[in-house]
Amino acid sequence: MPRAPAIRKWTDDDLAKLRQLFEQDATLLRAAAALRRATGSVQKKAKELGLHFPGTRAVRAGLRASGALTSEK
Repeated sequence: MPRAPAIRKWTDDDLAKLRQLFEQDATLLRAAAALRRATGSVQKKAKELGLHFPGTRAVRAGLRASGALTSEK
């Protein structure tokens, strides 16, 4: 029988770190890694707080526009 995923409650420290990462223009993936949480969990909590992390396509487009990312195929 599969085990149910562990659910960790968001602490005040977690919320403060999420806000700090958002203000530092961290990506969703970076914020999730820093908080050791799933990207969906971080995105949901950010939305509840009125924060919006840009999607992967928007991040990549910005990196391409700045020249930091080249598309080599």
